[in-house]
Amino acid sequence: MKRNIIACSLVLLVLLPAGNPDCQTAQVYKHPLLNFQFEASPNWNRVSRPEDKMIFEVMDPDSIVHVVLWYTTTMQDAHAYLCKMAGMKDLVVGEKPSKIRIKEHDAWVLFVPGRIYDVPVRTFLAVIQHGKSVRHPKENALYIVQIWCPENVYERHMQRMEDILASIEITEPIHVSYNQQVYALYPQIFDHVPDIPSPLTTENGMEIVTCITHDDRYALVPVTIENGEPLDYKNNHWWGKGRQLEVDTLDFPTLAKTGLHSENELDQIVSITGKPITEITRIGRPDAYSRQGFIGHDEDIVSVLKGDNRLVDQLGSTHPQIAGPLFHVFNVILSVKKDSERGNVKGILYNKRKIYLKFWGAKGWQESIFSDEILGYWEIEIRRELDQEEQAFLSRRYSDLTEEEMAELKEKLSYIHTGEIVPFYIMRYGFYEGHTGYRADPISISLIFGLKSMEEIENAFEGVLYKKLTNHFTKEDLNK
Repeated sequence: MKRNIIACSLVLLVLLPAGNPDCQTAQVYKHPLLNFQFEASPNWNRVSRPEDKMIFEVMDPDSIVHVVLWYTTTMQDAHAYLCKMAGMKDLVVGEKPSKIRIKEHDAWVLFVPGRIYDVPVRTFLAVIQHGKSVRHPKENALYIVQIWCPENVYERHMQRMEDILASIEITEPIHVSYNQQVYALYPQIFDHVPDIPSPLTTENGMEIVTCITHDDRYALVPVTIENGEPLDYKNNHWWGKGRQLEVDTLDFPTLAKTGLHSENELDQIVSITGKPITEITRIGRPDAYSRQGFIGHDEDIVSVLKGDNRLVDQLGSTHPQIAGPLFHVFNVILSVKKDSERGNVKGILYNKRKIYLKFWGAKGWQESIFSDEILGYWEIEIRRELDQEEQAFLSRRYSDLTEEEMAELKEKLSYIHTGEIVPFYIMRYGFYEGHTGYRADPISISLIFGLKSMEEIENAFEGVLYKKLTNHFTKEDLNK
């Protein structure tokens, strides 16, 4: 299903990361076992290093410039280890190492002559200390990079080598520890389910979800909800998290303080993000900014905000709590789609429930109905099969429904089709979209992701669950 975007711009299907100055485009070269990478021109070749799987070496197409990445743990600090490595590699060290900053990390670096494969070379050797080892907590975690080229051509390639050094990045932690067990994070794949809660929040605040691969294996994917790198499809920023924690404090101060709207504030609101609510309602209805719309044809933006706020309040939840699982799903997509076209994930484990995912990119991006930076590109389907007890509970409690109504109730409780716009909307405005094909109903989110049980949801909406999931948020209904 597609939103059938009207207000959009076509996207270029070739996604190009930010490049080095000496080339038109750049490619990211990532260590296969570590979240350790650099950028350089395309089409570099990997050099086989079978003696040590932790060593990742690549060379440019002309076999002139080489880059080597590896990792170790040691009681030595970065400066001491660098001096030790220089000696081991027979480098000619005529001056003390320099301390520089590389992507917000301190690094000690040498640029010195030496010999590699019996060839005179010039080499950058740098060591970045990145906290303590997970497996050996008393030891330092050191990331090492060596960039070298033959001595007789190094002046010609000096700028390129400096650019590569500046692009070095440690992107995420590579391991997580739980119950005295150490687990490697994605892209590590496990044959059996790791004995770890999902979702899990570690002591340092990292959030992790267990994912199910297409071949029924498992991976631990970091999904921390945070304000990250820009997410801006218009300017080719495809993989940033964007401003996931932002709340519209100016228009909705109570939402920012409590996680729920004040209906008094909603009654007085005349604009959101500086745009009149009449205009937001107009462009939010079907066949304006999108064919399916952001709200129903009989709904307005304030009535939808009020309606969902009441649902969330009755559930005993807040908007940030309900936005959380959708952000986790989106952050899974960001992680796995960086590495392959289709992404090797078909589902997640969440609060002891197996949830199936499908996601794919649209042919363009969807503009927001508010005056903000939020854009939509991903089509996301989320499904969890109701278990036998849940189905039996519904059959007993709602025996008065017709067969078609019961099928609709079960579908709405177990399936969501939406996009990444929605978690941003929920967190920032308490907006789940109205009754359209892209709505992520807070009741559905709560049941699918195990935030609430079927019995807890029924207790909140005793006897009227079908109506709560199907009735539109019109002014007339809200004022009854």
